Amino acid sequence: MSTSTFEDLRRALFRAHGEGRYEEALAAAREAWRRFPEHEARTAYWVACLLCRVGDPAGALRVLLTARSRGHWWGEGLLLKDPDLEPLWGRTEFLRLAEECQRVHRAAQAAAKPRVLVLRPDVLLPALPHPLLLALHSRGGSAAECAPHFASAASWGWIVALAQGTQLEGDEMYTWDEPAQAERDVAWAYADVVQSQPVDRGRAVLAGVSQGGELAIGLALTGAPIPACGFIAVVPSSRGTEAALALAPHAARRGVRGWILTGDKDPRVGKVRDLHELLVHAGLTCQLTVVPGLGHEIPEDLPARLAWALEFVTSL
Repeated sequence: MSTSTFEDLRRALFRAHGEGRYEEALAAAREAWRRFPEHEARTAYWVACLLCRVGDPAGALRVLLTARSRGHWWGEGLLLKDPDLEPLWGRTEFLRLAEECQRVHRAAQAAAKPRVLVLRPDVLLPALPHPLLLALHSRGGSAAECAPHFASAASWGWIVALAQGTQLEGDEMYTWDEPAQAERDVAWAYADVVQSQPVDRGRAVLAGVSQGGELAIGLALTGAPIPACGFIAVVPSSRGTEAALALAPHAARRGVRGWILTGDKDPRVGKVRDLHELLVHAGLTCQLTVVPGLGHEIPEDLPARLAWALEFVTSL
């Protein structure tokens, strides 16, 4: 039996897909689909995309219909804009599926509410406030899926909170696409945690992966509504940080510190290097770590790196 974790399989899948090794990526996707039914909306989608890539669109449609019969769904952006599924776009049965999913999406979006998943230290001392790590998932992710990457901080005395917003792109797949709504959702999560947990508000760190990393940087630089003392951004995208950069000198004067991790194989590495240079030029204390051989993915040793990153961004 394979000992690969869900994250191992995701990593292998996306590496193989990015390098055009679609049969290999499909094998990883099938294993994830078989072994992790709690992620079926995502894994069935991966299998369908890769079946299209290897020339089996009929099989891809069967996979999507099977997953839909179990209650799963995908938004228009996933079904009708992902080039992997282009071989299905002209099929009547697929278009009916997409229309049905759009109806489900509208209803789910209307009912969506922000959530926060809290991981507490084994020994929680209410009389002694604990530092807070507020982490934001990647685009299409969720709080529960993000939790394993930051959970180790709880063993070091941190309260770890995983925020989940209200913007849906699929069944249990959330985004931070609309900035104002994303800020409201993260602010709600922060307020909920500081009201219910013994948080040291002077030691709150914002962290995030990919789109969540981009948002963590922007909110930390802004300083409101979350008075973060630092940020940790793992393979961040950098499209939405330009406006926040104007606030970097003020953030530097407030003592905000940052740590950014990316990979030298990440397509965004050039823009991330530019972002880091601009932050440092603005006076912000910020460390950039570029991992050799890493693409746009979370490194396996993130928990070990996280310990150093938290110490760095909270140092005076």
